[in-house]
Amino acid sequence: MKNVFIAMSVLCIMMCANRTLADQVNDDQEVFETEKMVVTATMTEKIMKDAPGAIEVISAQEILEMNAQTVSEAIEEATGLLVTTETGRQKRPSIRGTGDKHTLVLIDGRRVVAGFKDLLSINQLPVDLIDHIEVVRGPASALYGSDAIGGVVNIITRRPTRRLALGATAQYGQNGYHEGEKTRGRAYVGKATERFGVFLAGGYQKQNAFDRDGVTPDDSDTIKLKSVGGRFTFSLAEGHELLAGFEAMDRELSGLRDLMNMDRLRTVEEERLNGFLQYDAKITSLSRLMLRFNHSEQENEVDTDPAIPEVSGAIGNESDAKRWLDQIEGRYSGLFYDRHLITVGTEYRVEGRKDDAGLDDDIHNLSFYGQDEYRVFDPLYLVVGCRWDEHSEFGSEWTPRVSATYHILDNLRLKASYGRGFRAPGFMELYVPTYMKQGKQICEPNADLDAETSDSYEVGIEGEYGRFQGRFMWFYTEIDDLIDAVWYMSTGSGKKKKDYYQYQNIAEATMEGVEFEGRLKLPYGFALTGNITYLDTEDKDTGKDLEGRPDYKGTLKLSYRQPLSGWAANIRFNYIGERYYSGGDEDDVFLVNTYLAKNITRQWKVFAGVDNIFNTGTTREPMFWYSGVSYDY
Repeated sequence: MKNVFIAMSVLCIMMCANRTLADQVNDDQEVFETEKMVVTATMTEKIMKDAPGAIEVISAQEILEMNAQTVSEAIEEATGLLVTTETGRQKRPSIRGTGDKHTLVLIDGRRVVAGFKDLLSINQLPVDLIDHIEVVRGPASALYGSDAIGGVVNIITRRPTRRLALGATAQYGQNGYHEGEKTRGRAYVGKATERFGVFLAGGYQKQNAFDRDGVTPDDSDTIKLKSVGGRFTFSLAEGHELLAGFEAMDRELSGLRDLMNMDRLRTVEEERLNGFLQYDAKITSLSRLMLRFNHSEQENEVDTDPAIPEVSGAIGNESDAKRWLDQIEGRYSGLFYDRHLITVGTEYRVEGRKDDAGLDDDIHNLSFYGQDEYRVFDPLYLVVGCRWDEHSEFGSEWTPRVSATYHILDNLRLKASYGRGFRAPGFMELYVPTYMKQGKQICEPNADLDAETSDSYEVGIEGEYGRFQGRFMWFYTEIDDLIDAVWYMSTGSGKKKKDYYQYQNIAEATMEGVEFEGRLKLPYGFALTGNITYLDTEDKDTGKDLEGRPDYKGTLKLSYRQPLSGWAANIRFNYIGERYYSGGDEDDVFLVNTYLAKNITRQWKVFAGVDNIFNTGTTREPMFWYSGVSYDY
């Protein structure tokens, strides 16, 4: 299947290129995404072609035309990124095979406290609050510290504008078995005056449970999700602004699980509240100052019927747990000697956890970082940075990074980077048993874990020619003391089978691969976009692949957008290759999704689509169709 996908991708690009190059002279309006401004890679605004490393921007328009209702759905087709469903039906990203705990998820550069089972689910933010999403592949610990070994997903939110923003969307859908109905609604409103501004967005989702074979666990839970977020601006003086905001989320899940050899009804109630206050100052035309206080908290209650017996001597559990994070940070950027853009900053963070089993602890992290963006000469742009973290449980870590961008031609660039990263173990890995994959996989804690460290390299070339833009990148990551769930036994068979793991430090693990991504502008409003990643991983202790990492992952999208007629459509082919597991490999998956929309008036639009048209993949939802209507003023 993977060979078919690769061949199809190459053939489509070649066929479209032949047609496009002939028409190239007649189209002078193409503007490539390399001119977009991004901030995550350096914490300063950069156009994409100058920003170090591999960066992908997922725009609000792209999110809309995937009918993505959550961040997890919006980034599923990103290059080199795999979204996995973890314990508690939580969605987590993994970049370049490093694992779901090695990708740092930020909201406007702010950390958010981990949730159920020490995982930060990314499916609980109002989509209408999102302006775009920046995905930085490769180590980013030199700026962001722990957890950024694989990369960063930074969700950039909308701010109030002078123009009134107002809109609402409602939709309904169900799977091909006439089950699992989903109703979704969302709305937003915003407006700014000369000094004040406000933007609010909210959403509601309900999904009914279904189970095709009548054997526990259920194929899908009953899910109710409510979310709301807001941004408020106040201009103190010219160049000086206060920004405040919040995100509040409430999620309920209910479904059958096979837990401790018994079918049990499991219900989860989760609440989350994030809030921040930020001061931005434009000191001179070439210098900026940012000061911010950030608070994030999460609480969940988990009940089972019949109840699970308490484990004598348990250090912690998830039946009633609360987590919080407080973060104070400051950052200054300024231009020195015309060629050096210097960024320096500091951060102090406290994270805590408390549960019914008596676990009541917190960790502290103090850090300082510095970065020099140096224009050595016109074609060569160098970024050198380093961060020092003092962790209350695992001591200090230095994480340097150096990146270079060399402009071979105006439209052709060579990029290379080296970075060091680290990740401290979480509460769950140290103290609390974890039930994953609907209770079929049990991960036991290990209080003797060490922090992980990594060294990563990447070299690539990117550029534009006519209507085509593309990037080819080689990457290599070596993680020492990698924390991974190591299988040691299985019990039962079929849907009653259980696999037992324990978190351990693997002496060394490597992830190596190549990425290709490209976009081709076609005539008459069409465009062809694609990416493919080949990944080779190895546990140096055993010589085997790391679990859950696909050898190939790719996406091919043919899209049509005609603003004058109001039509928009796309068809998307997604491939996820085979994944190795000690208890048995997981087959590859080939999915086809489609979307169609039509503007009835300037404000009203109707849309419809089908996900997983051919009802493939044993670990994915079955074929799902939907339709809806939206209003945007």
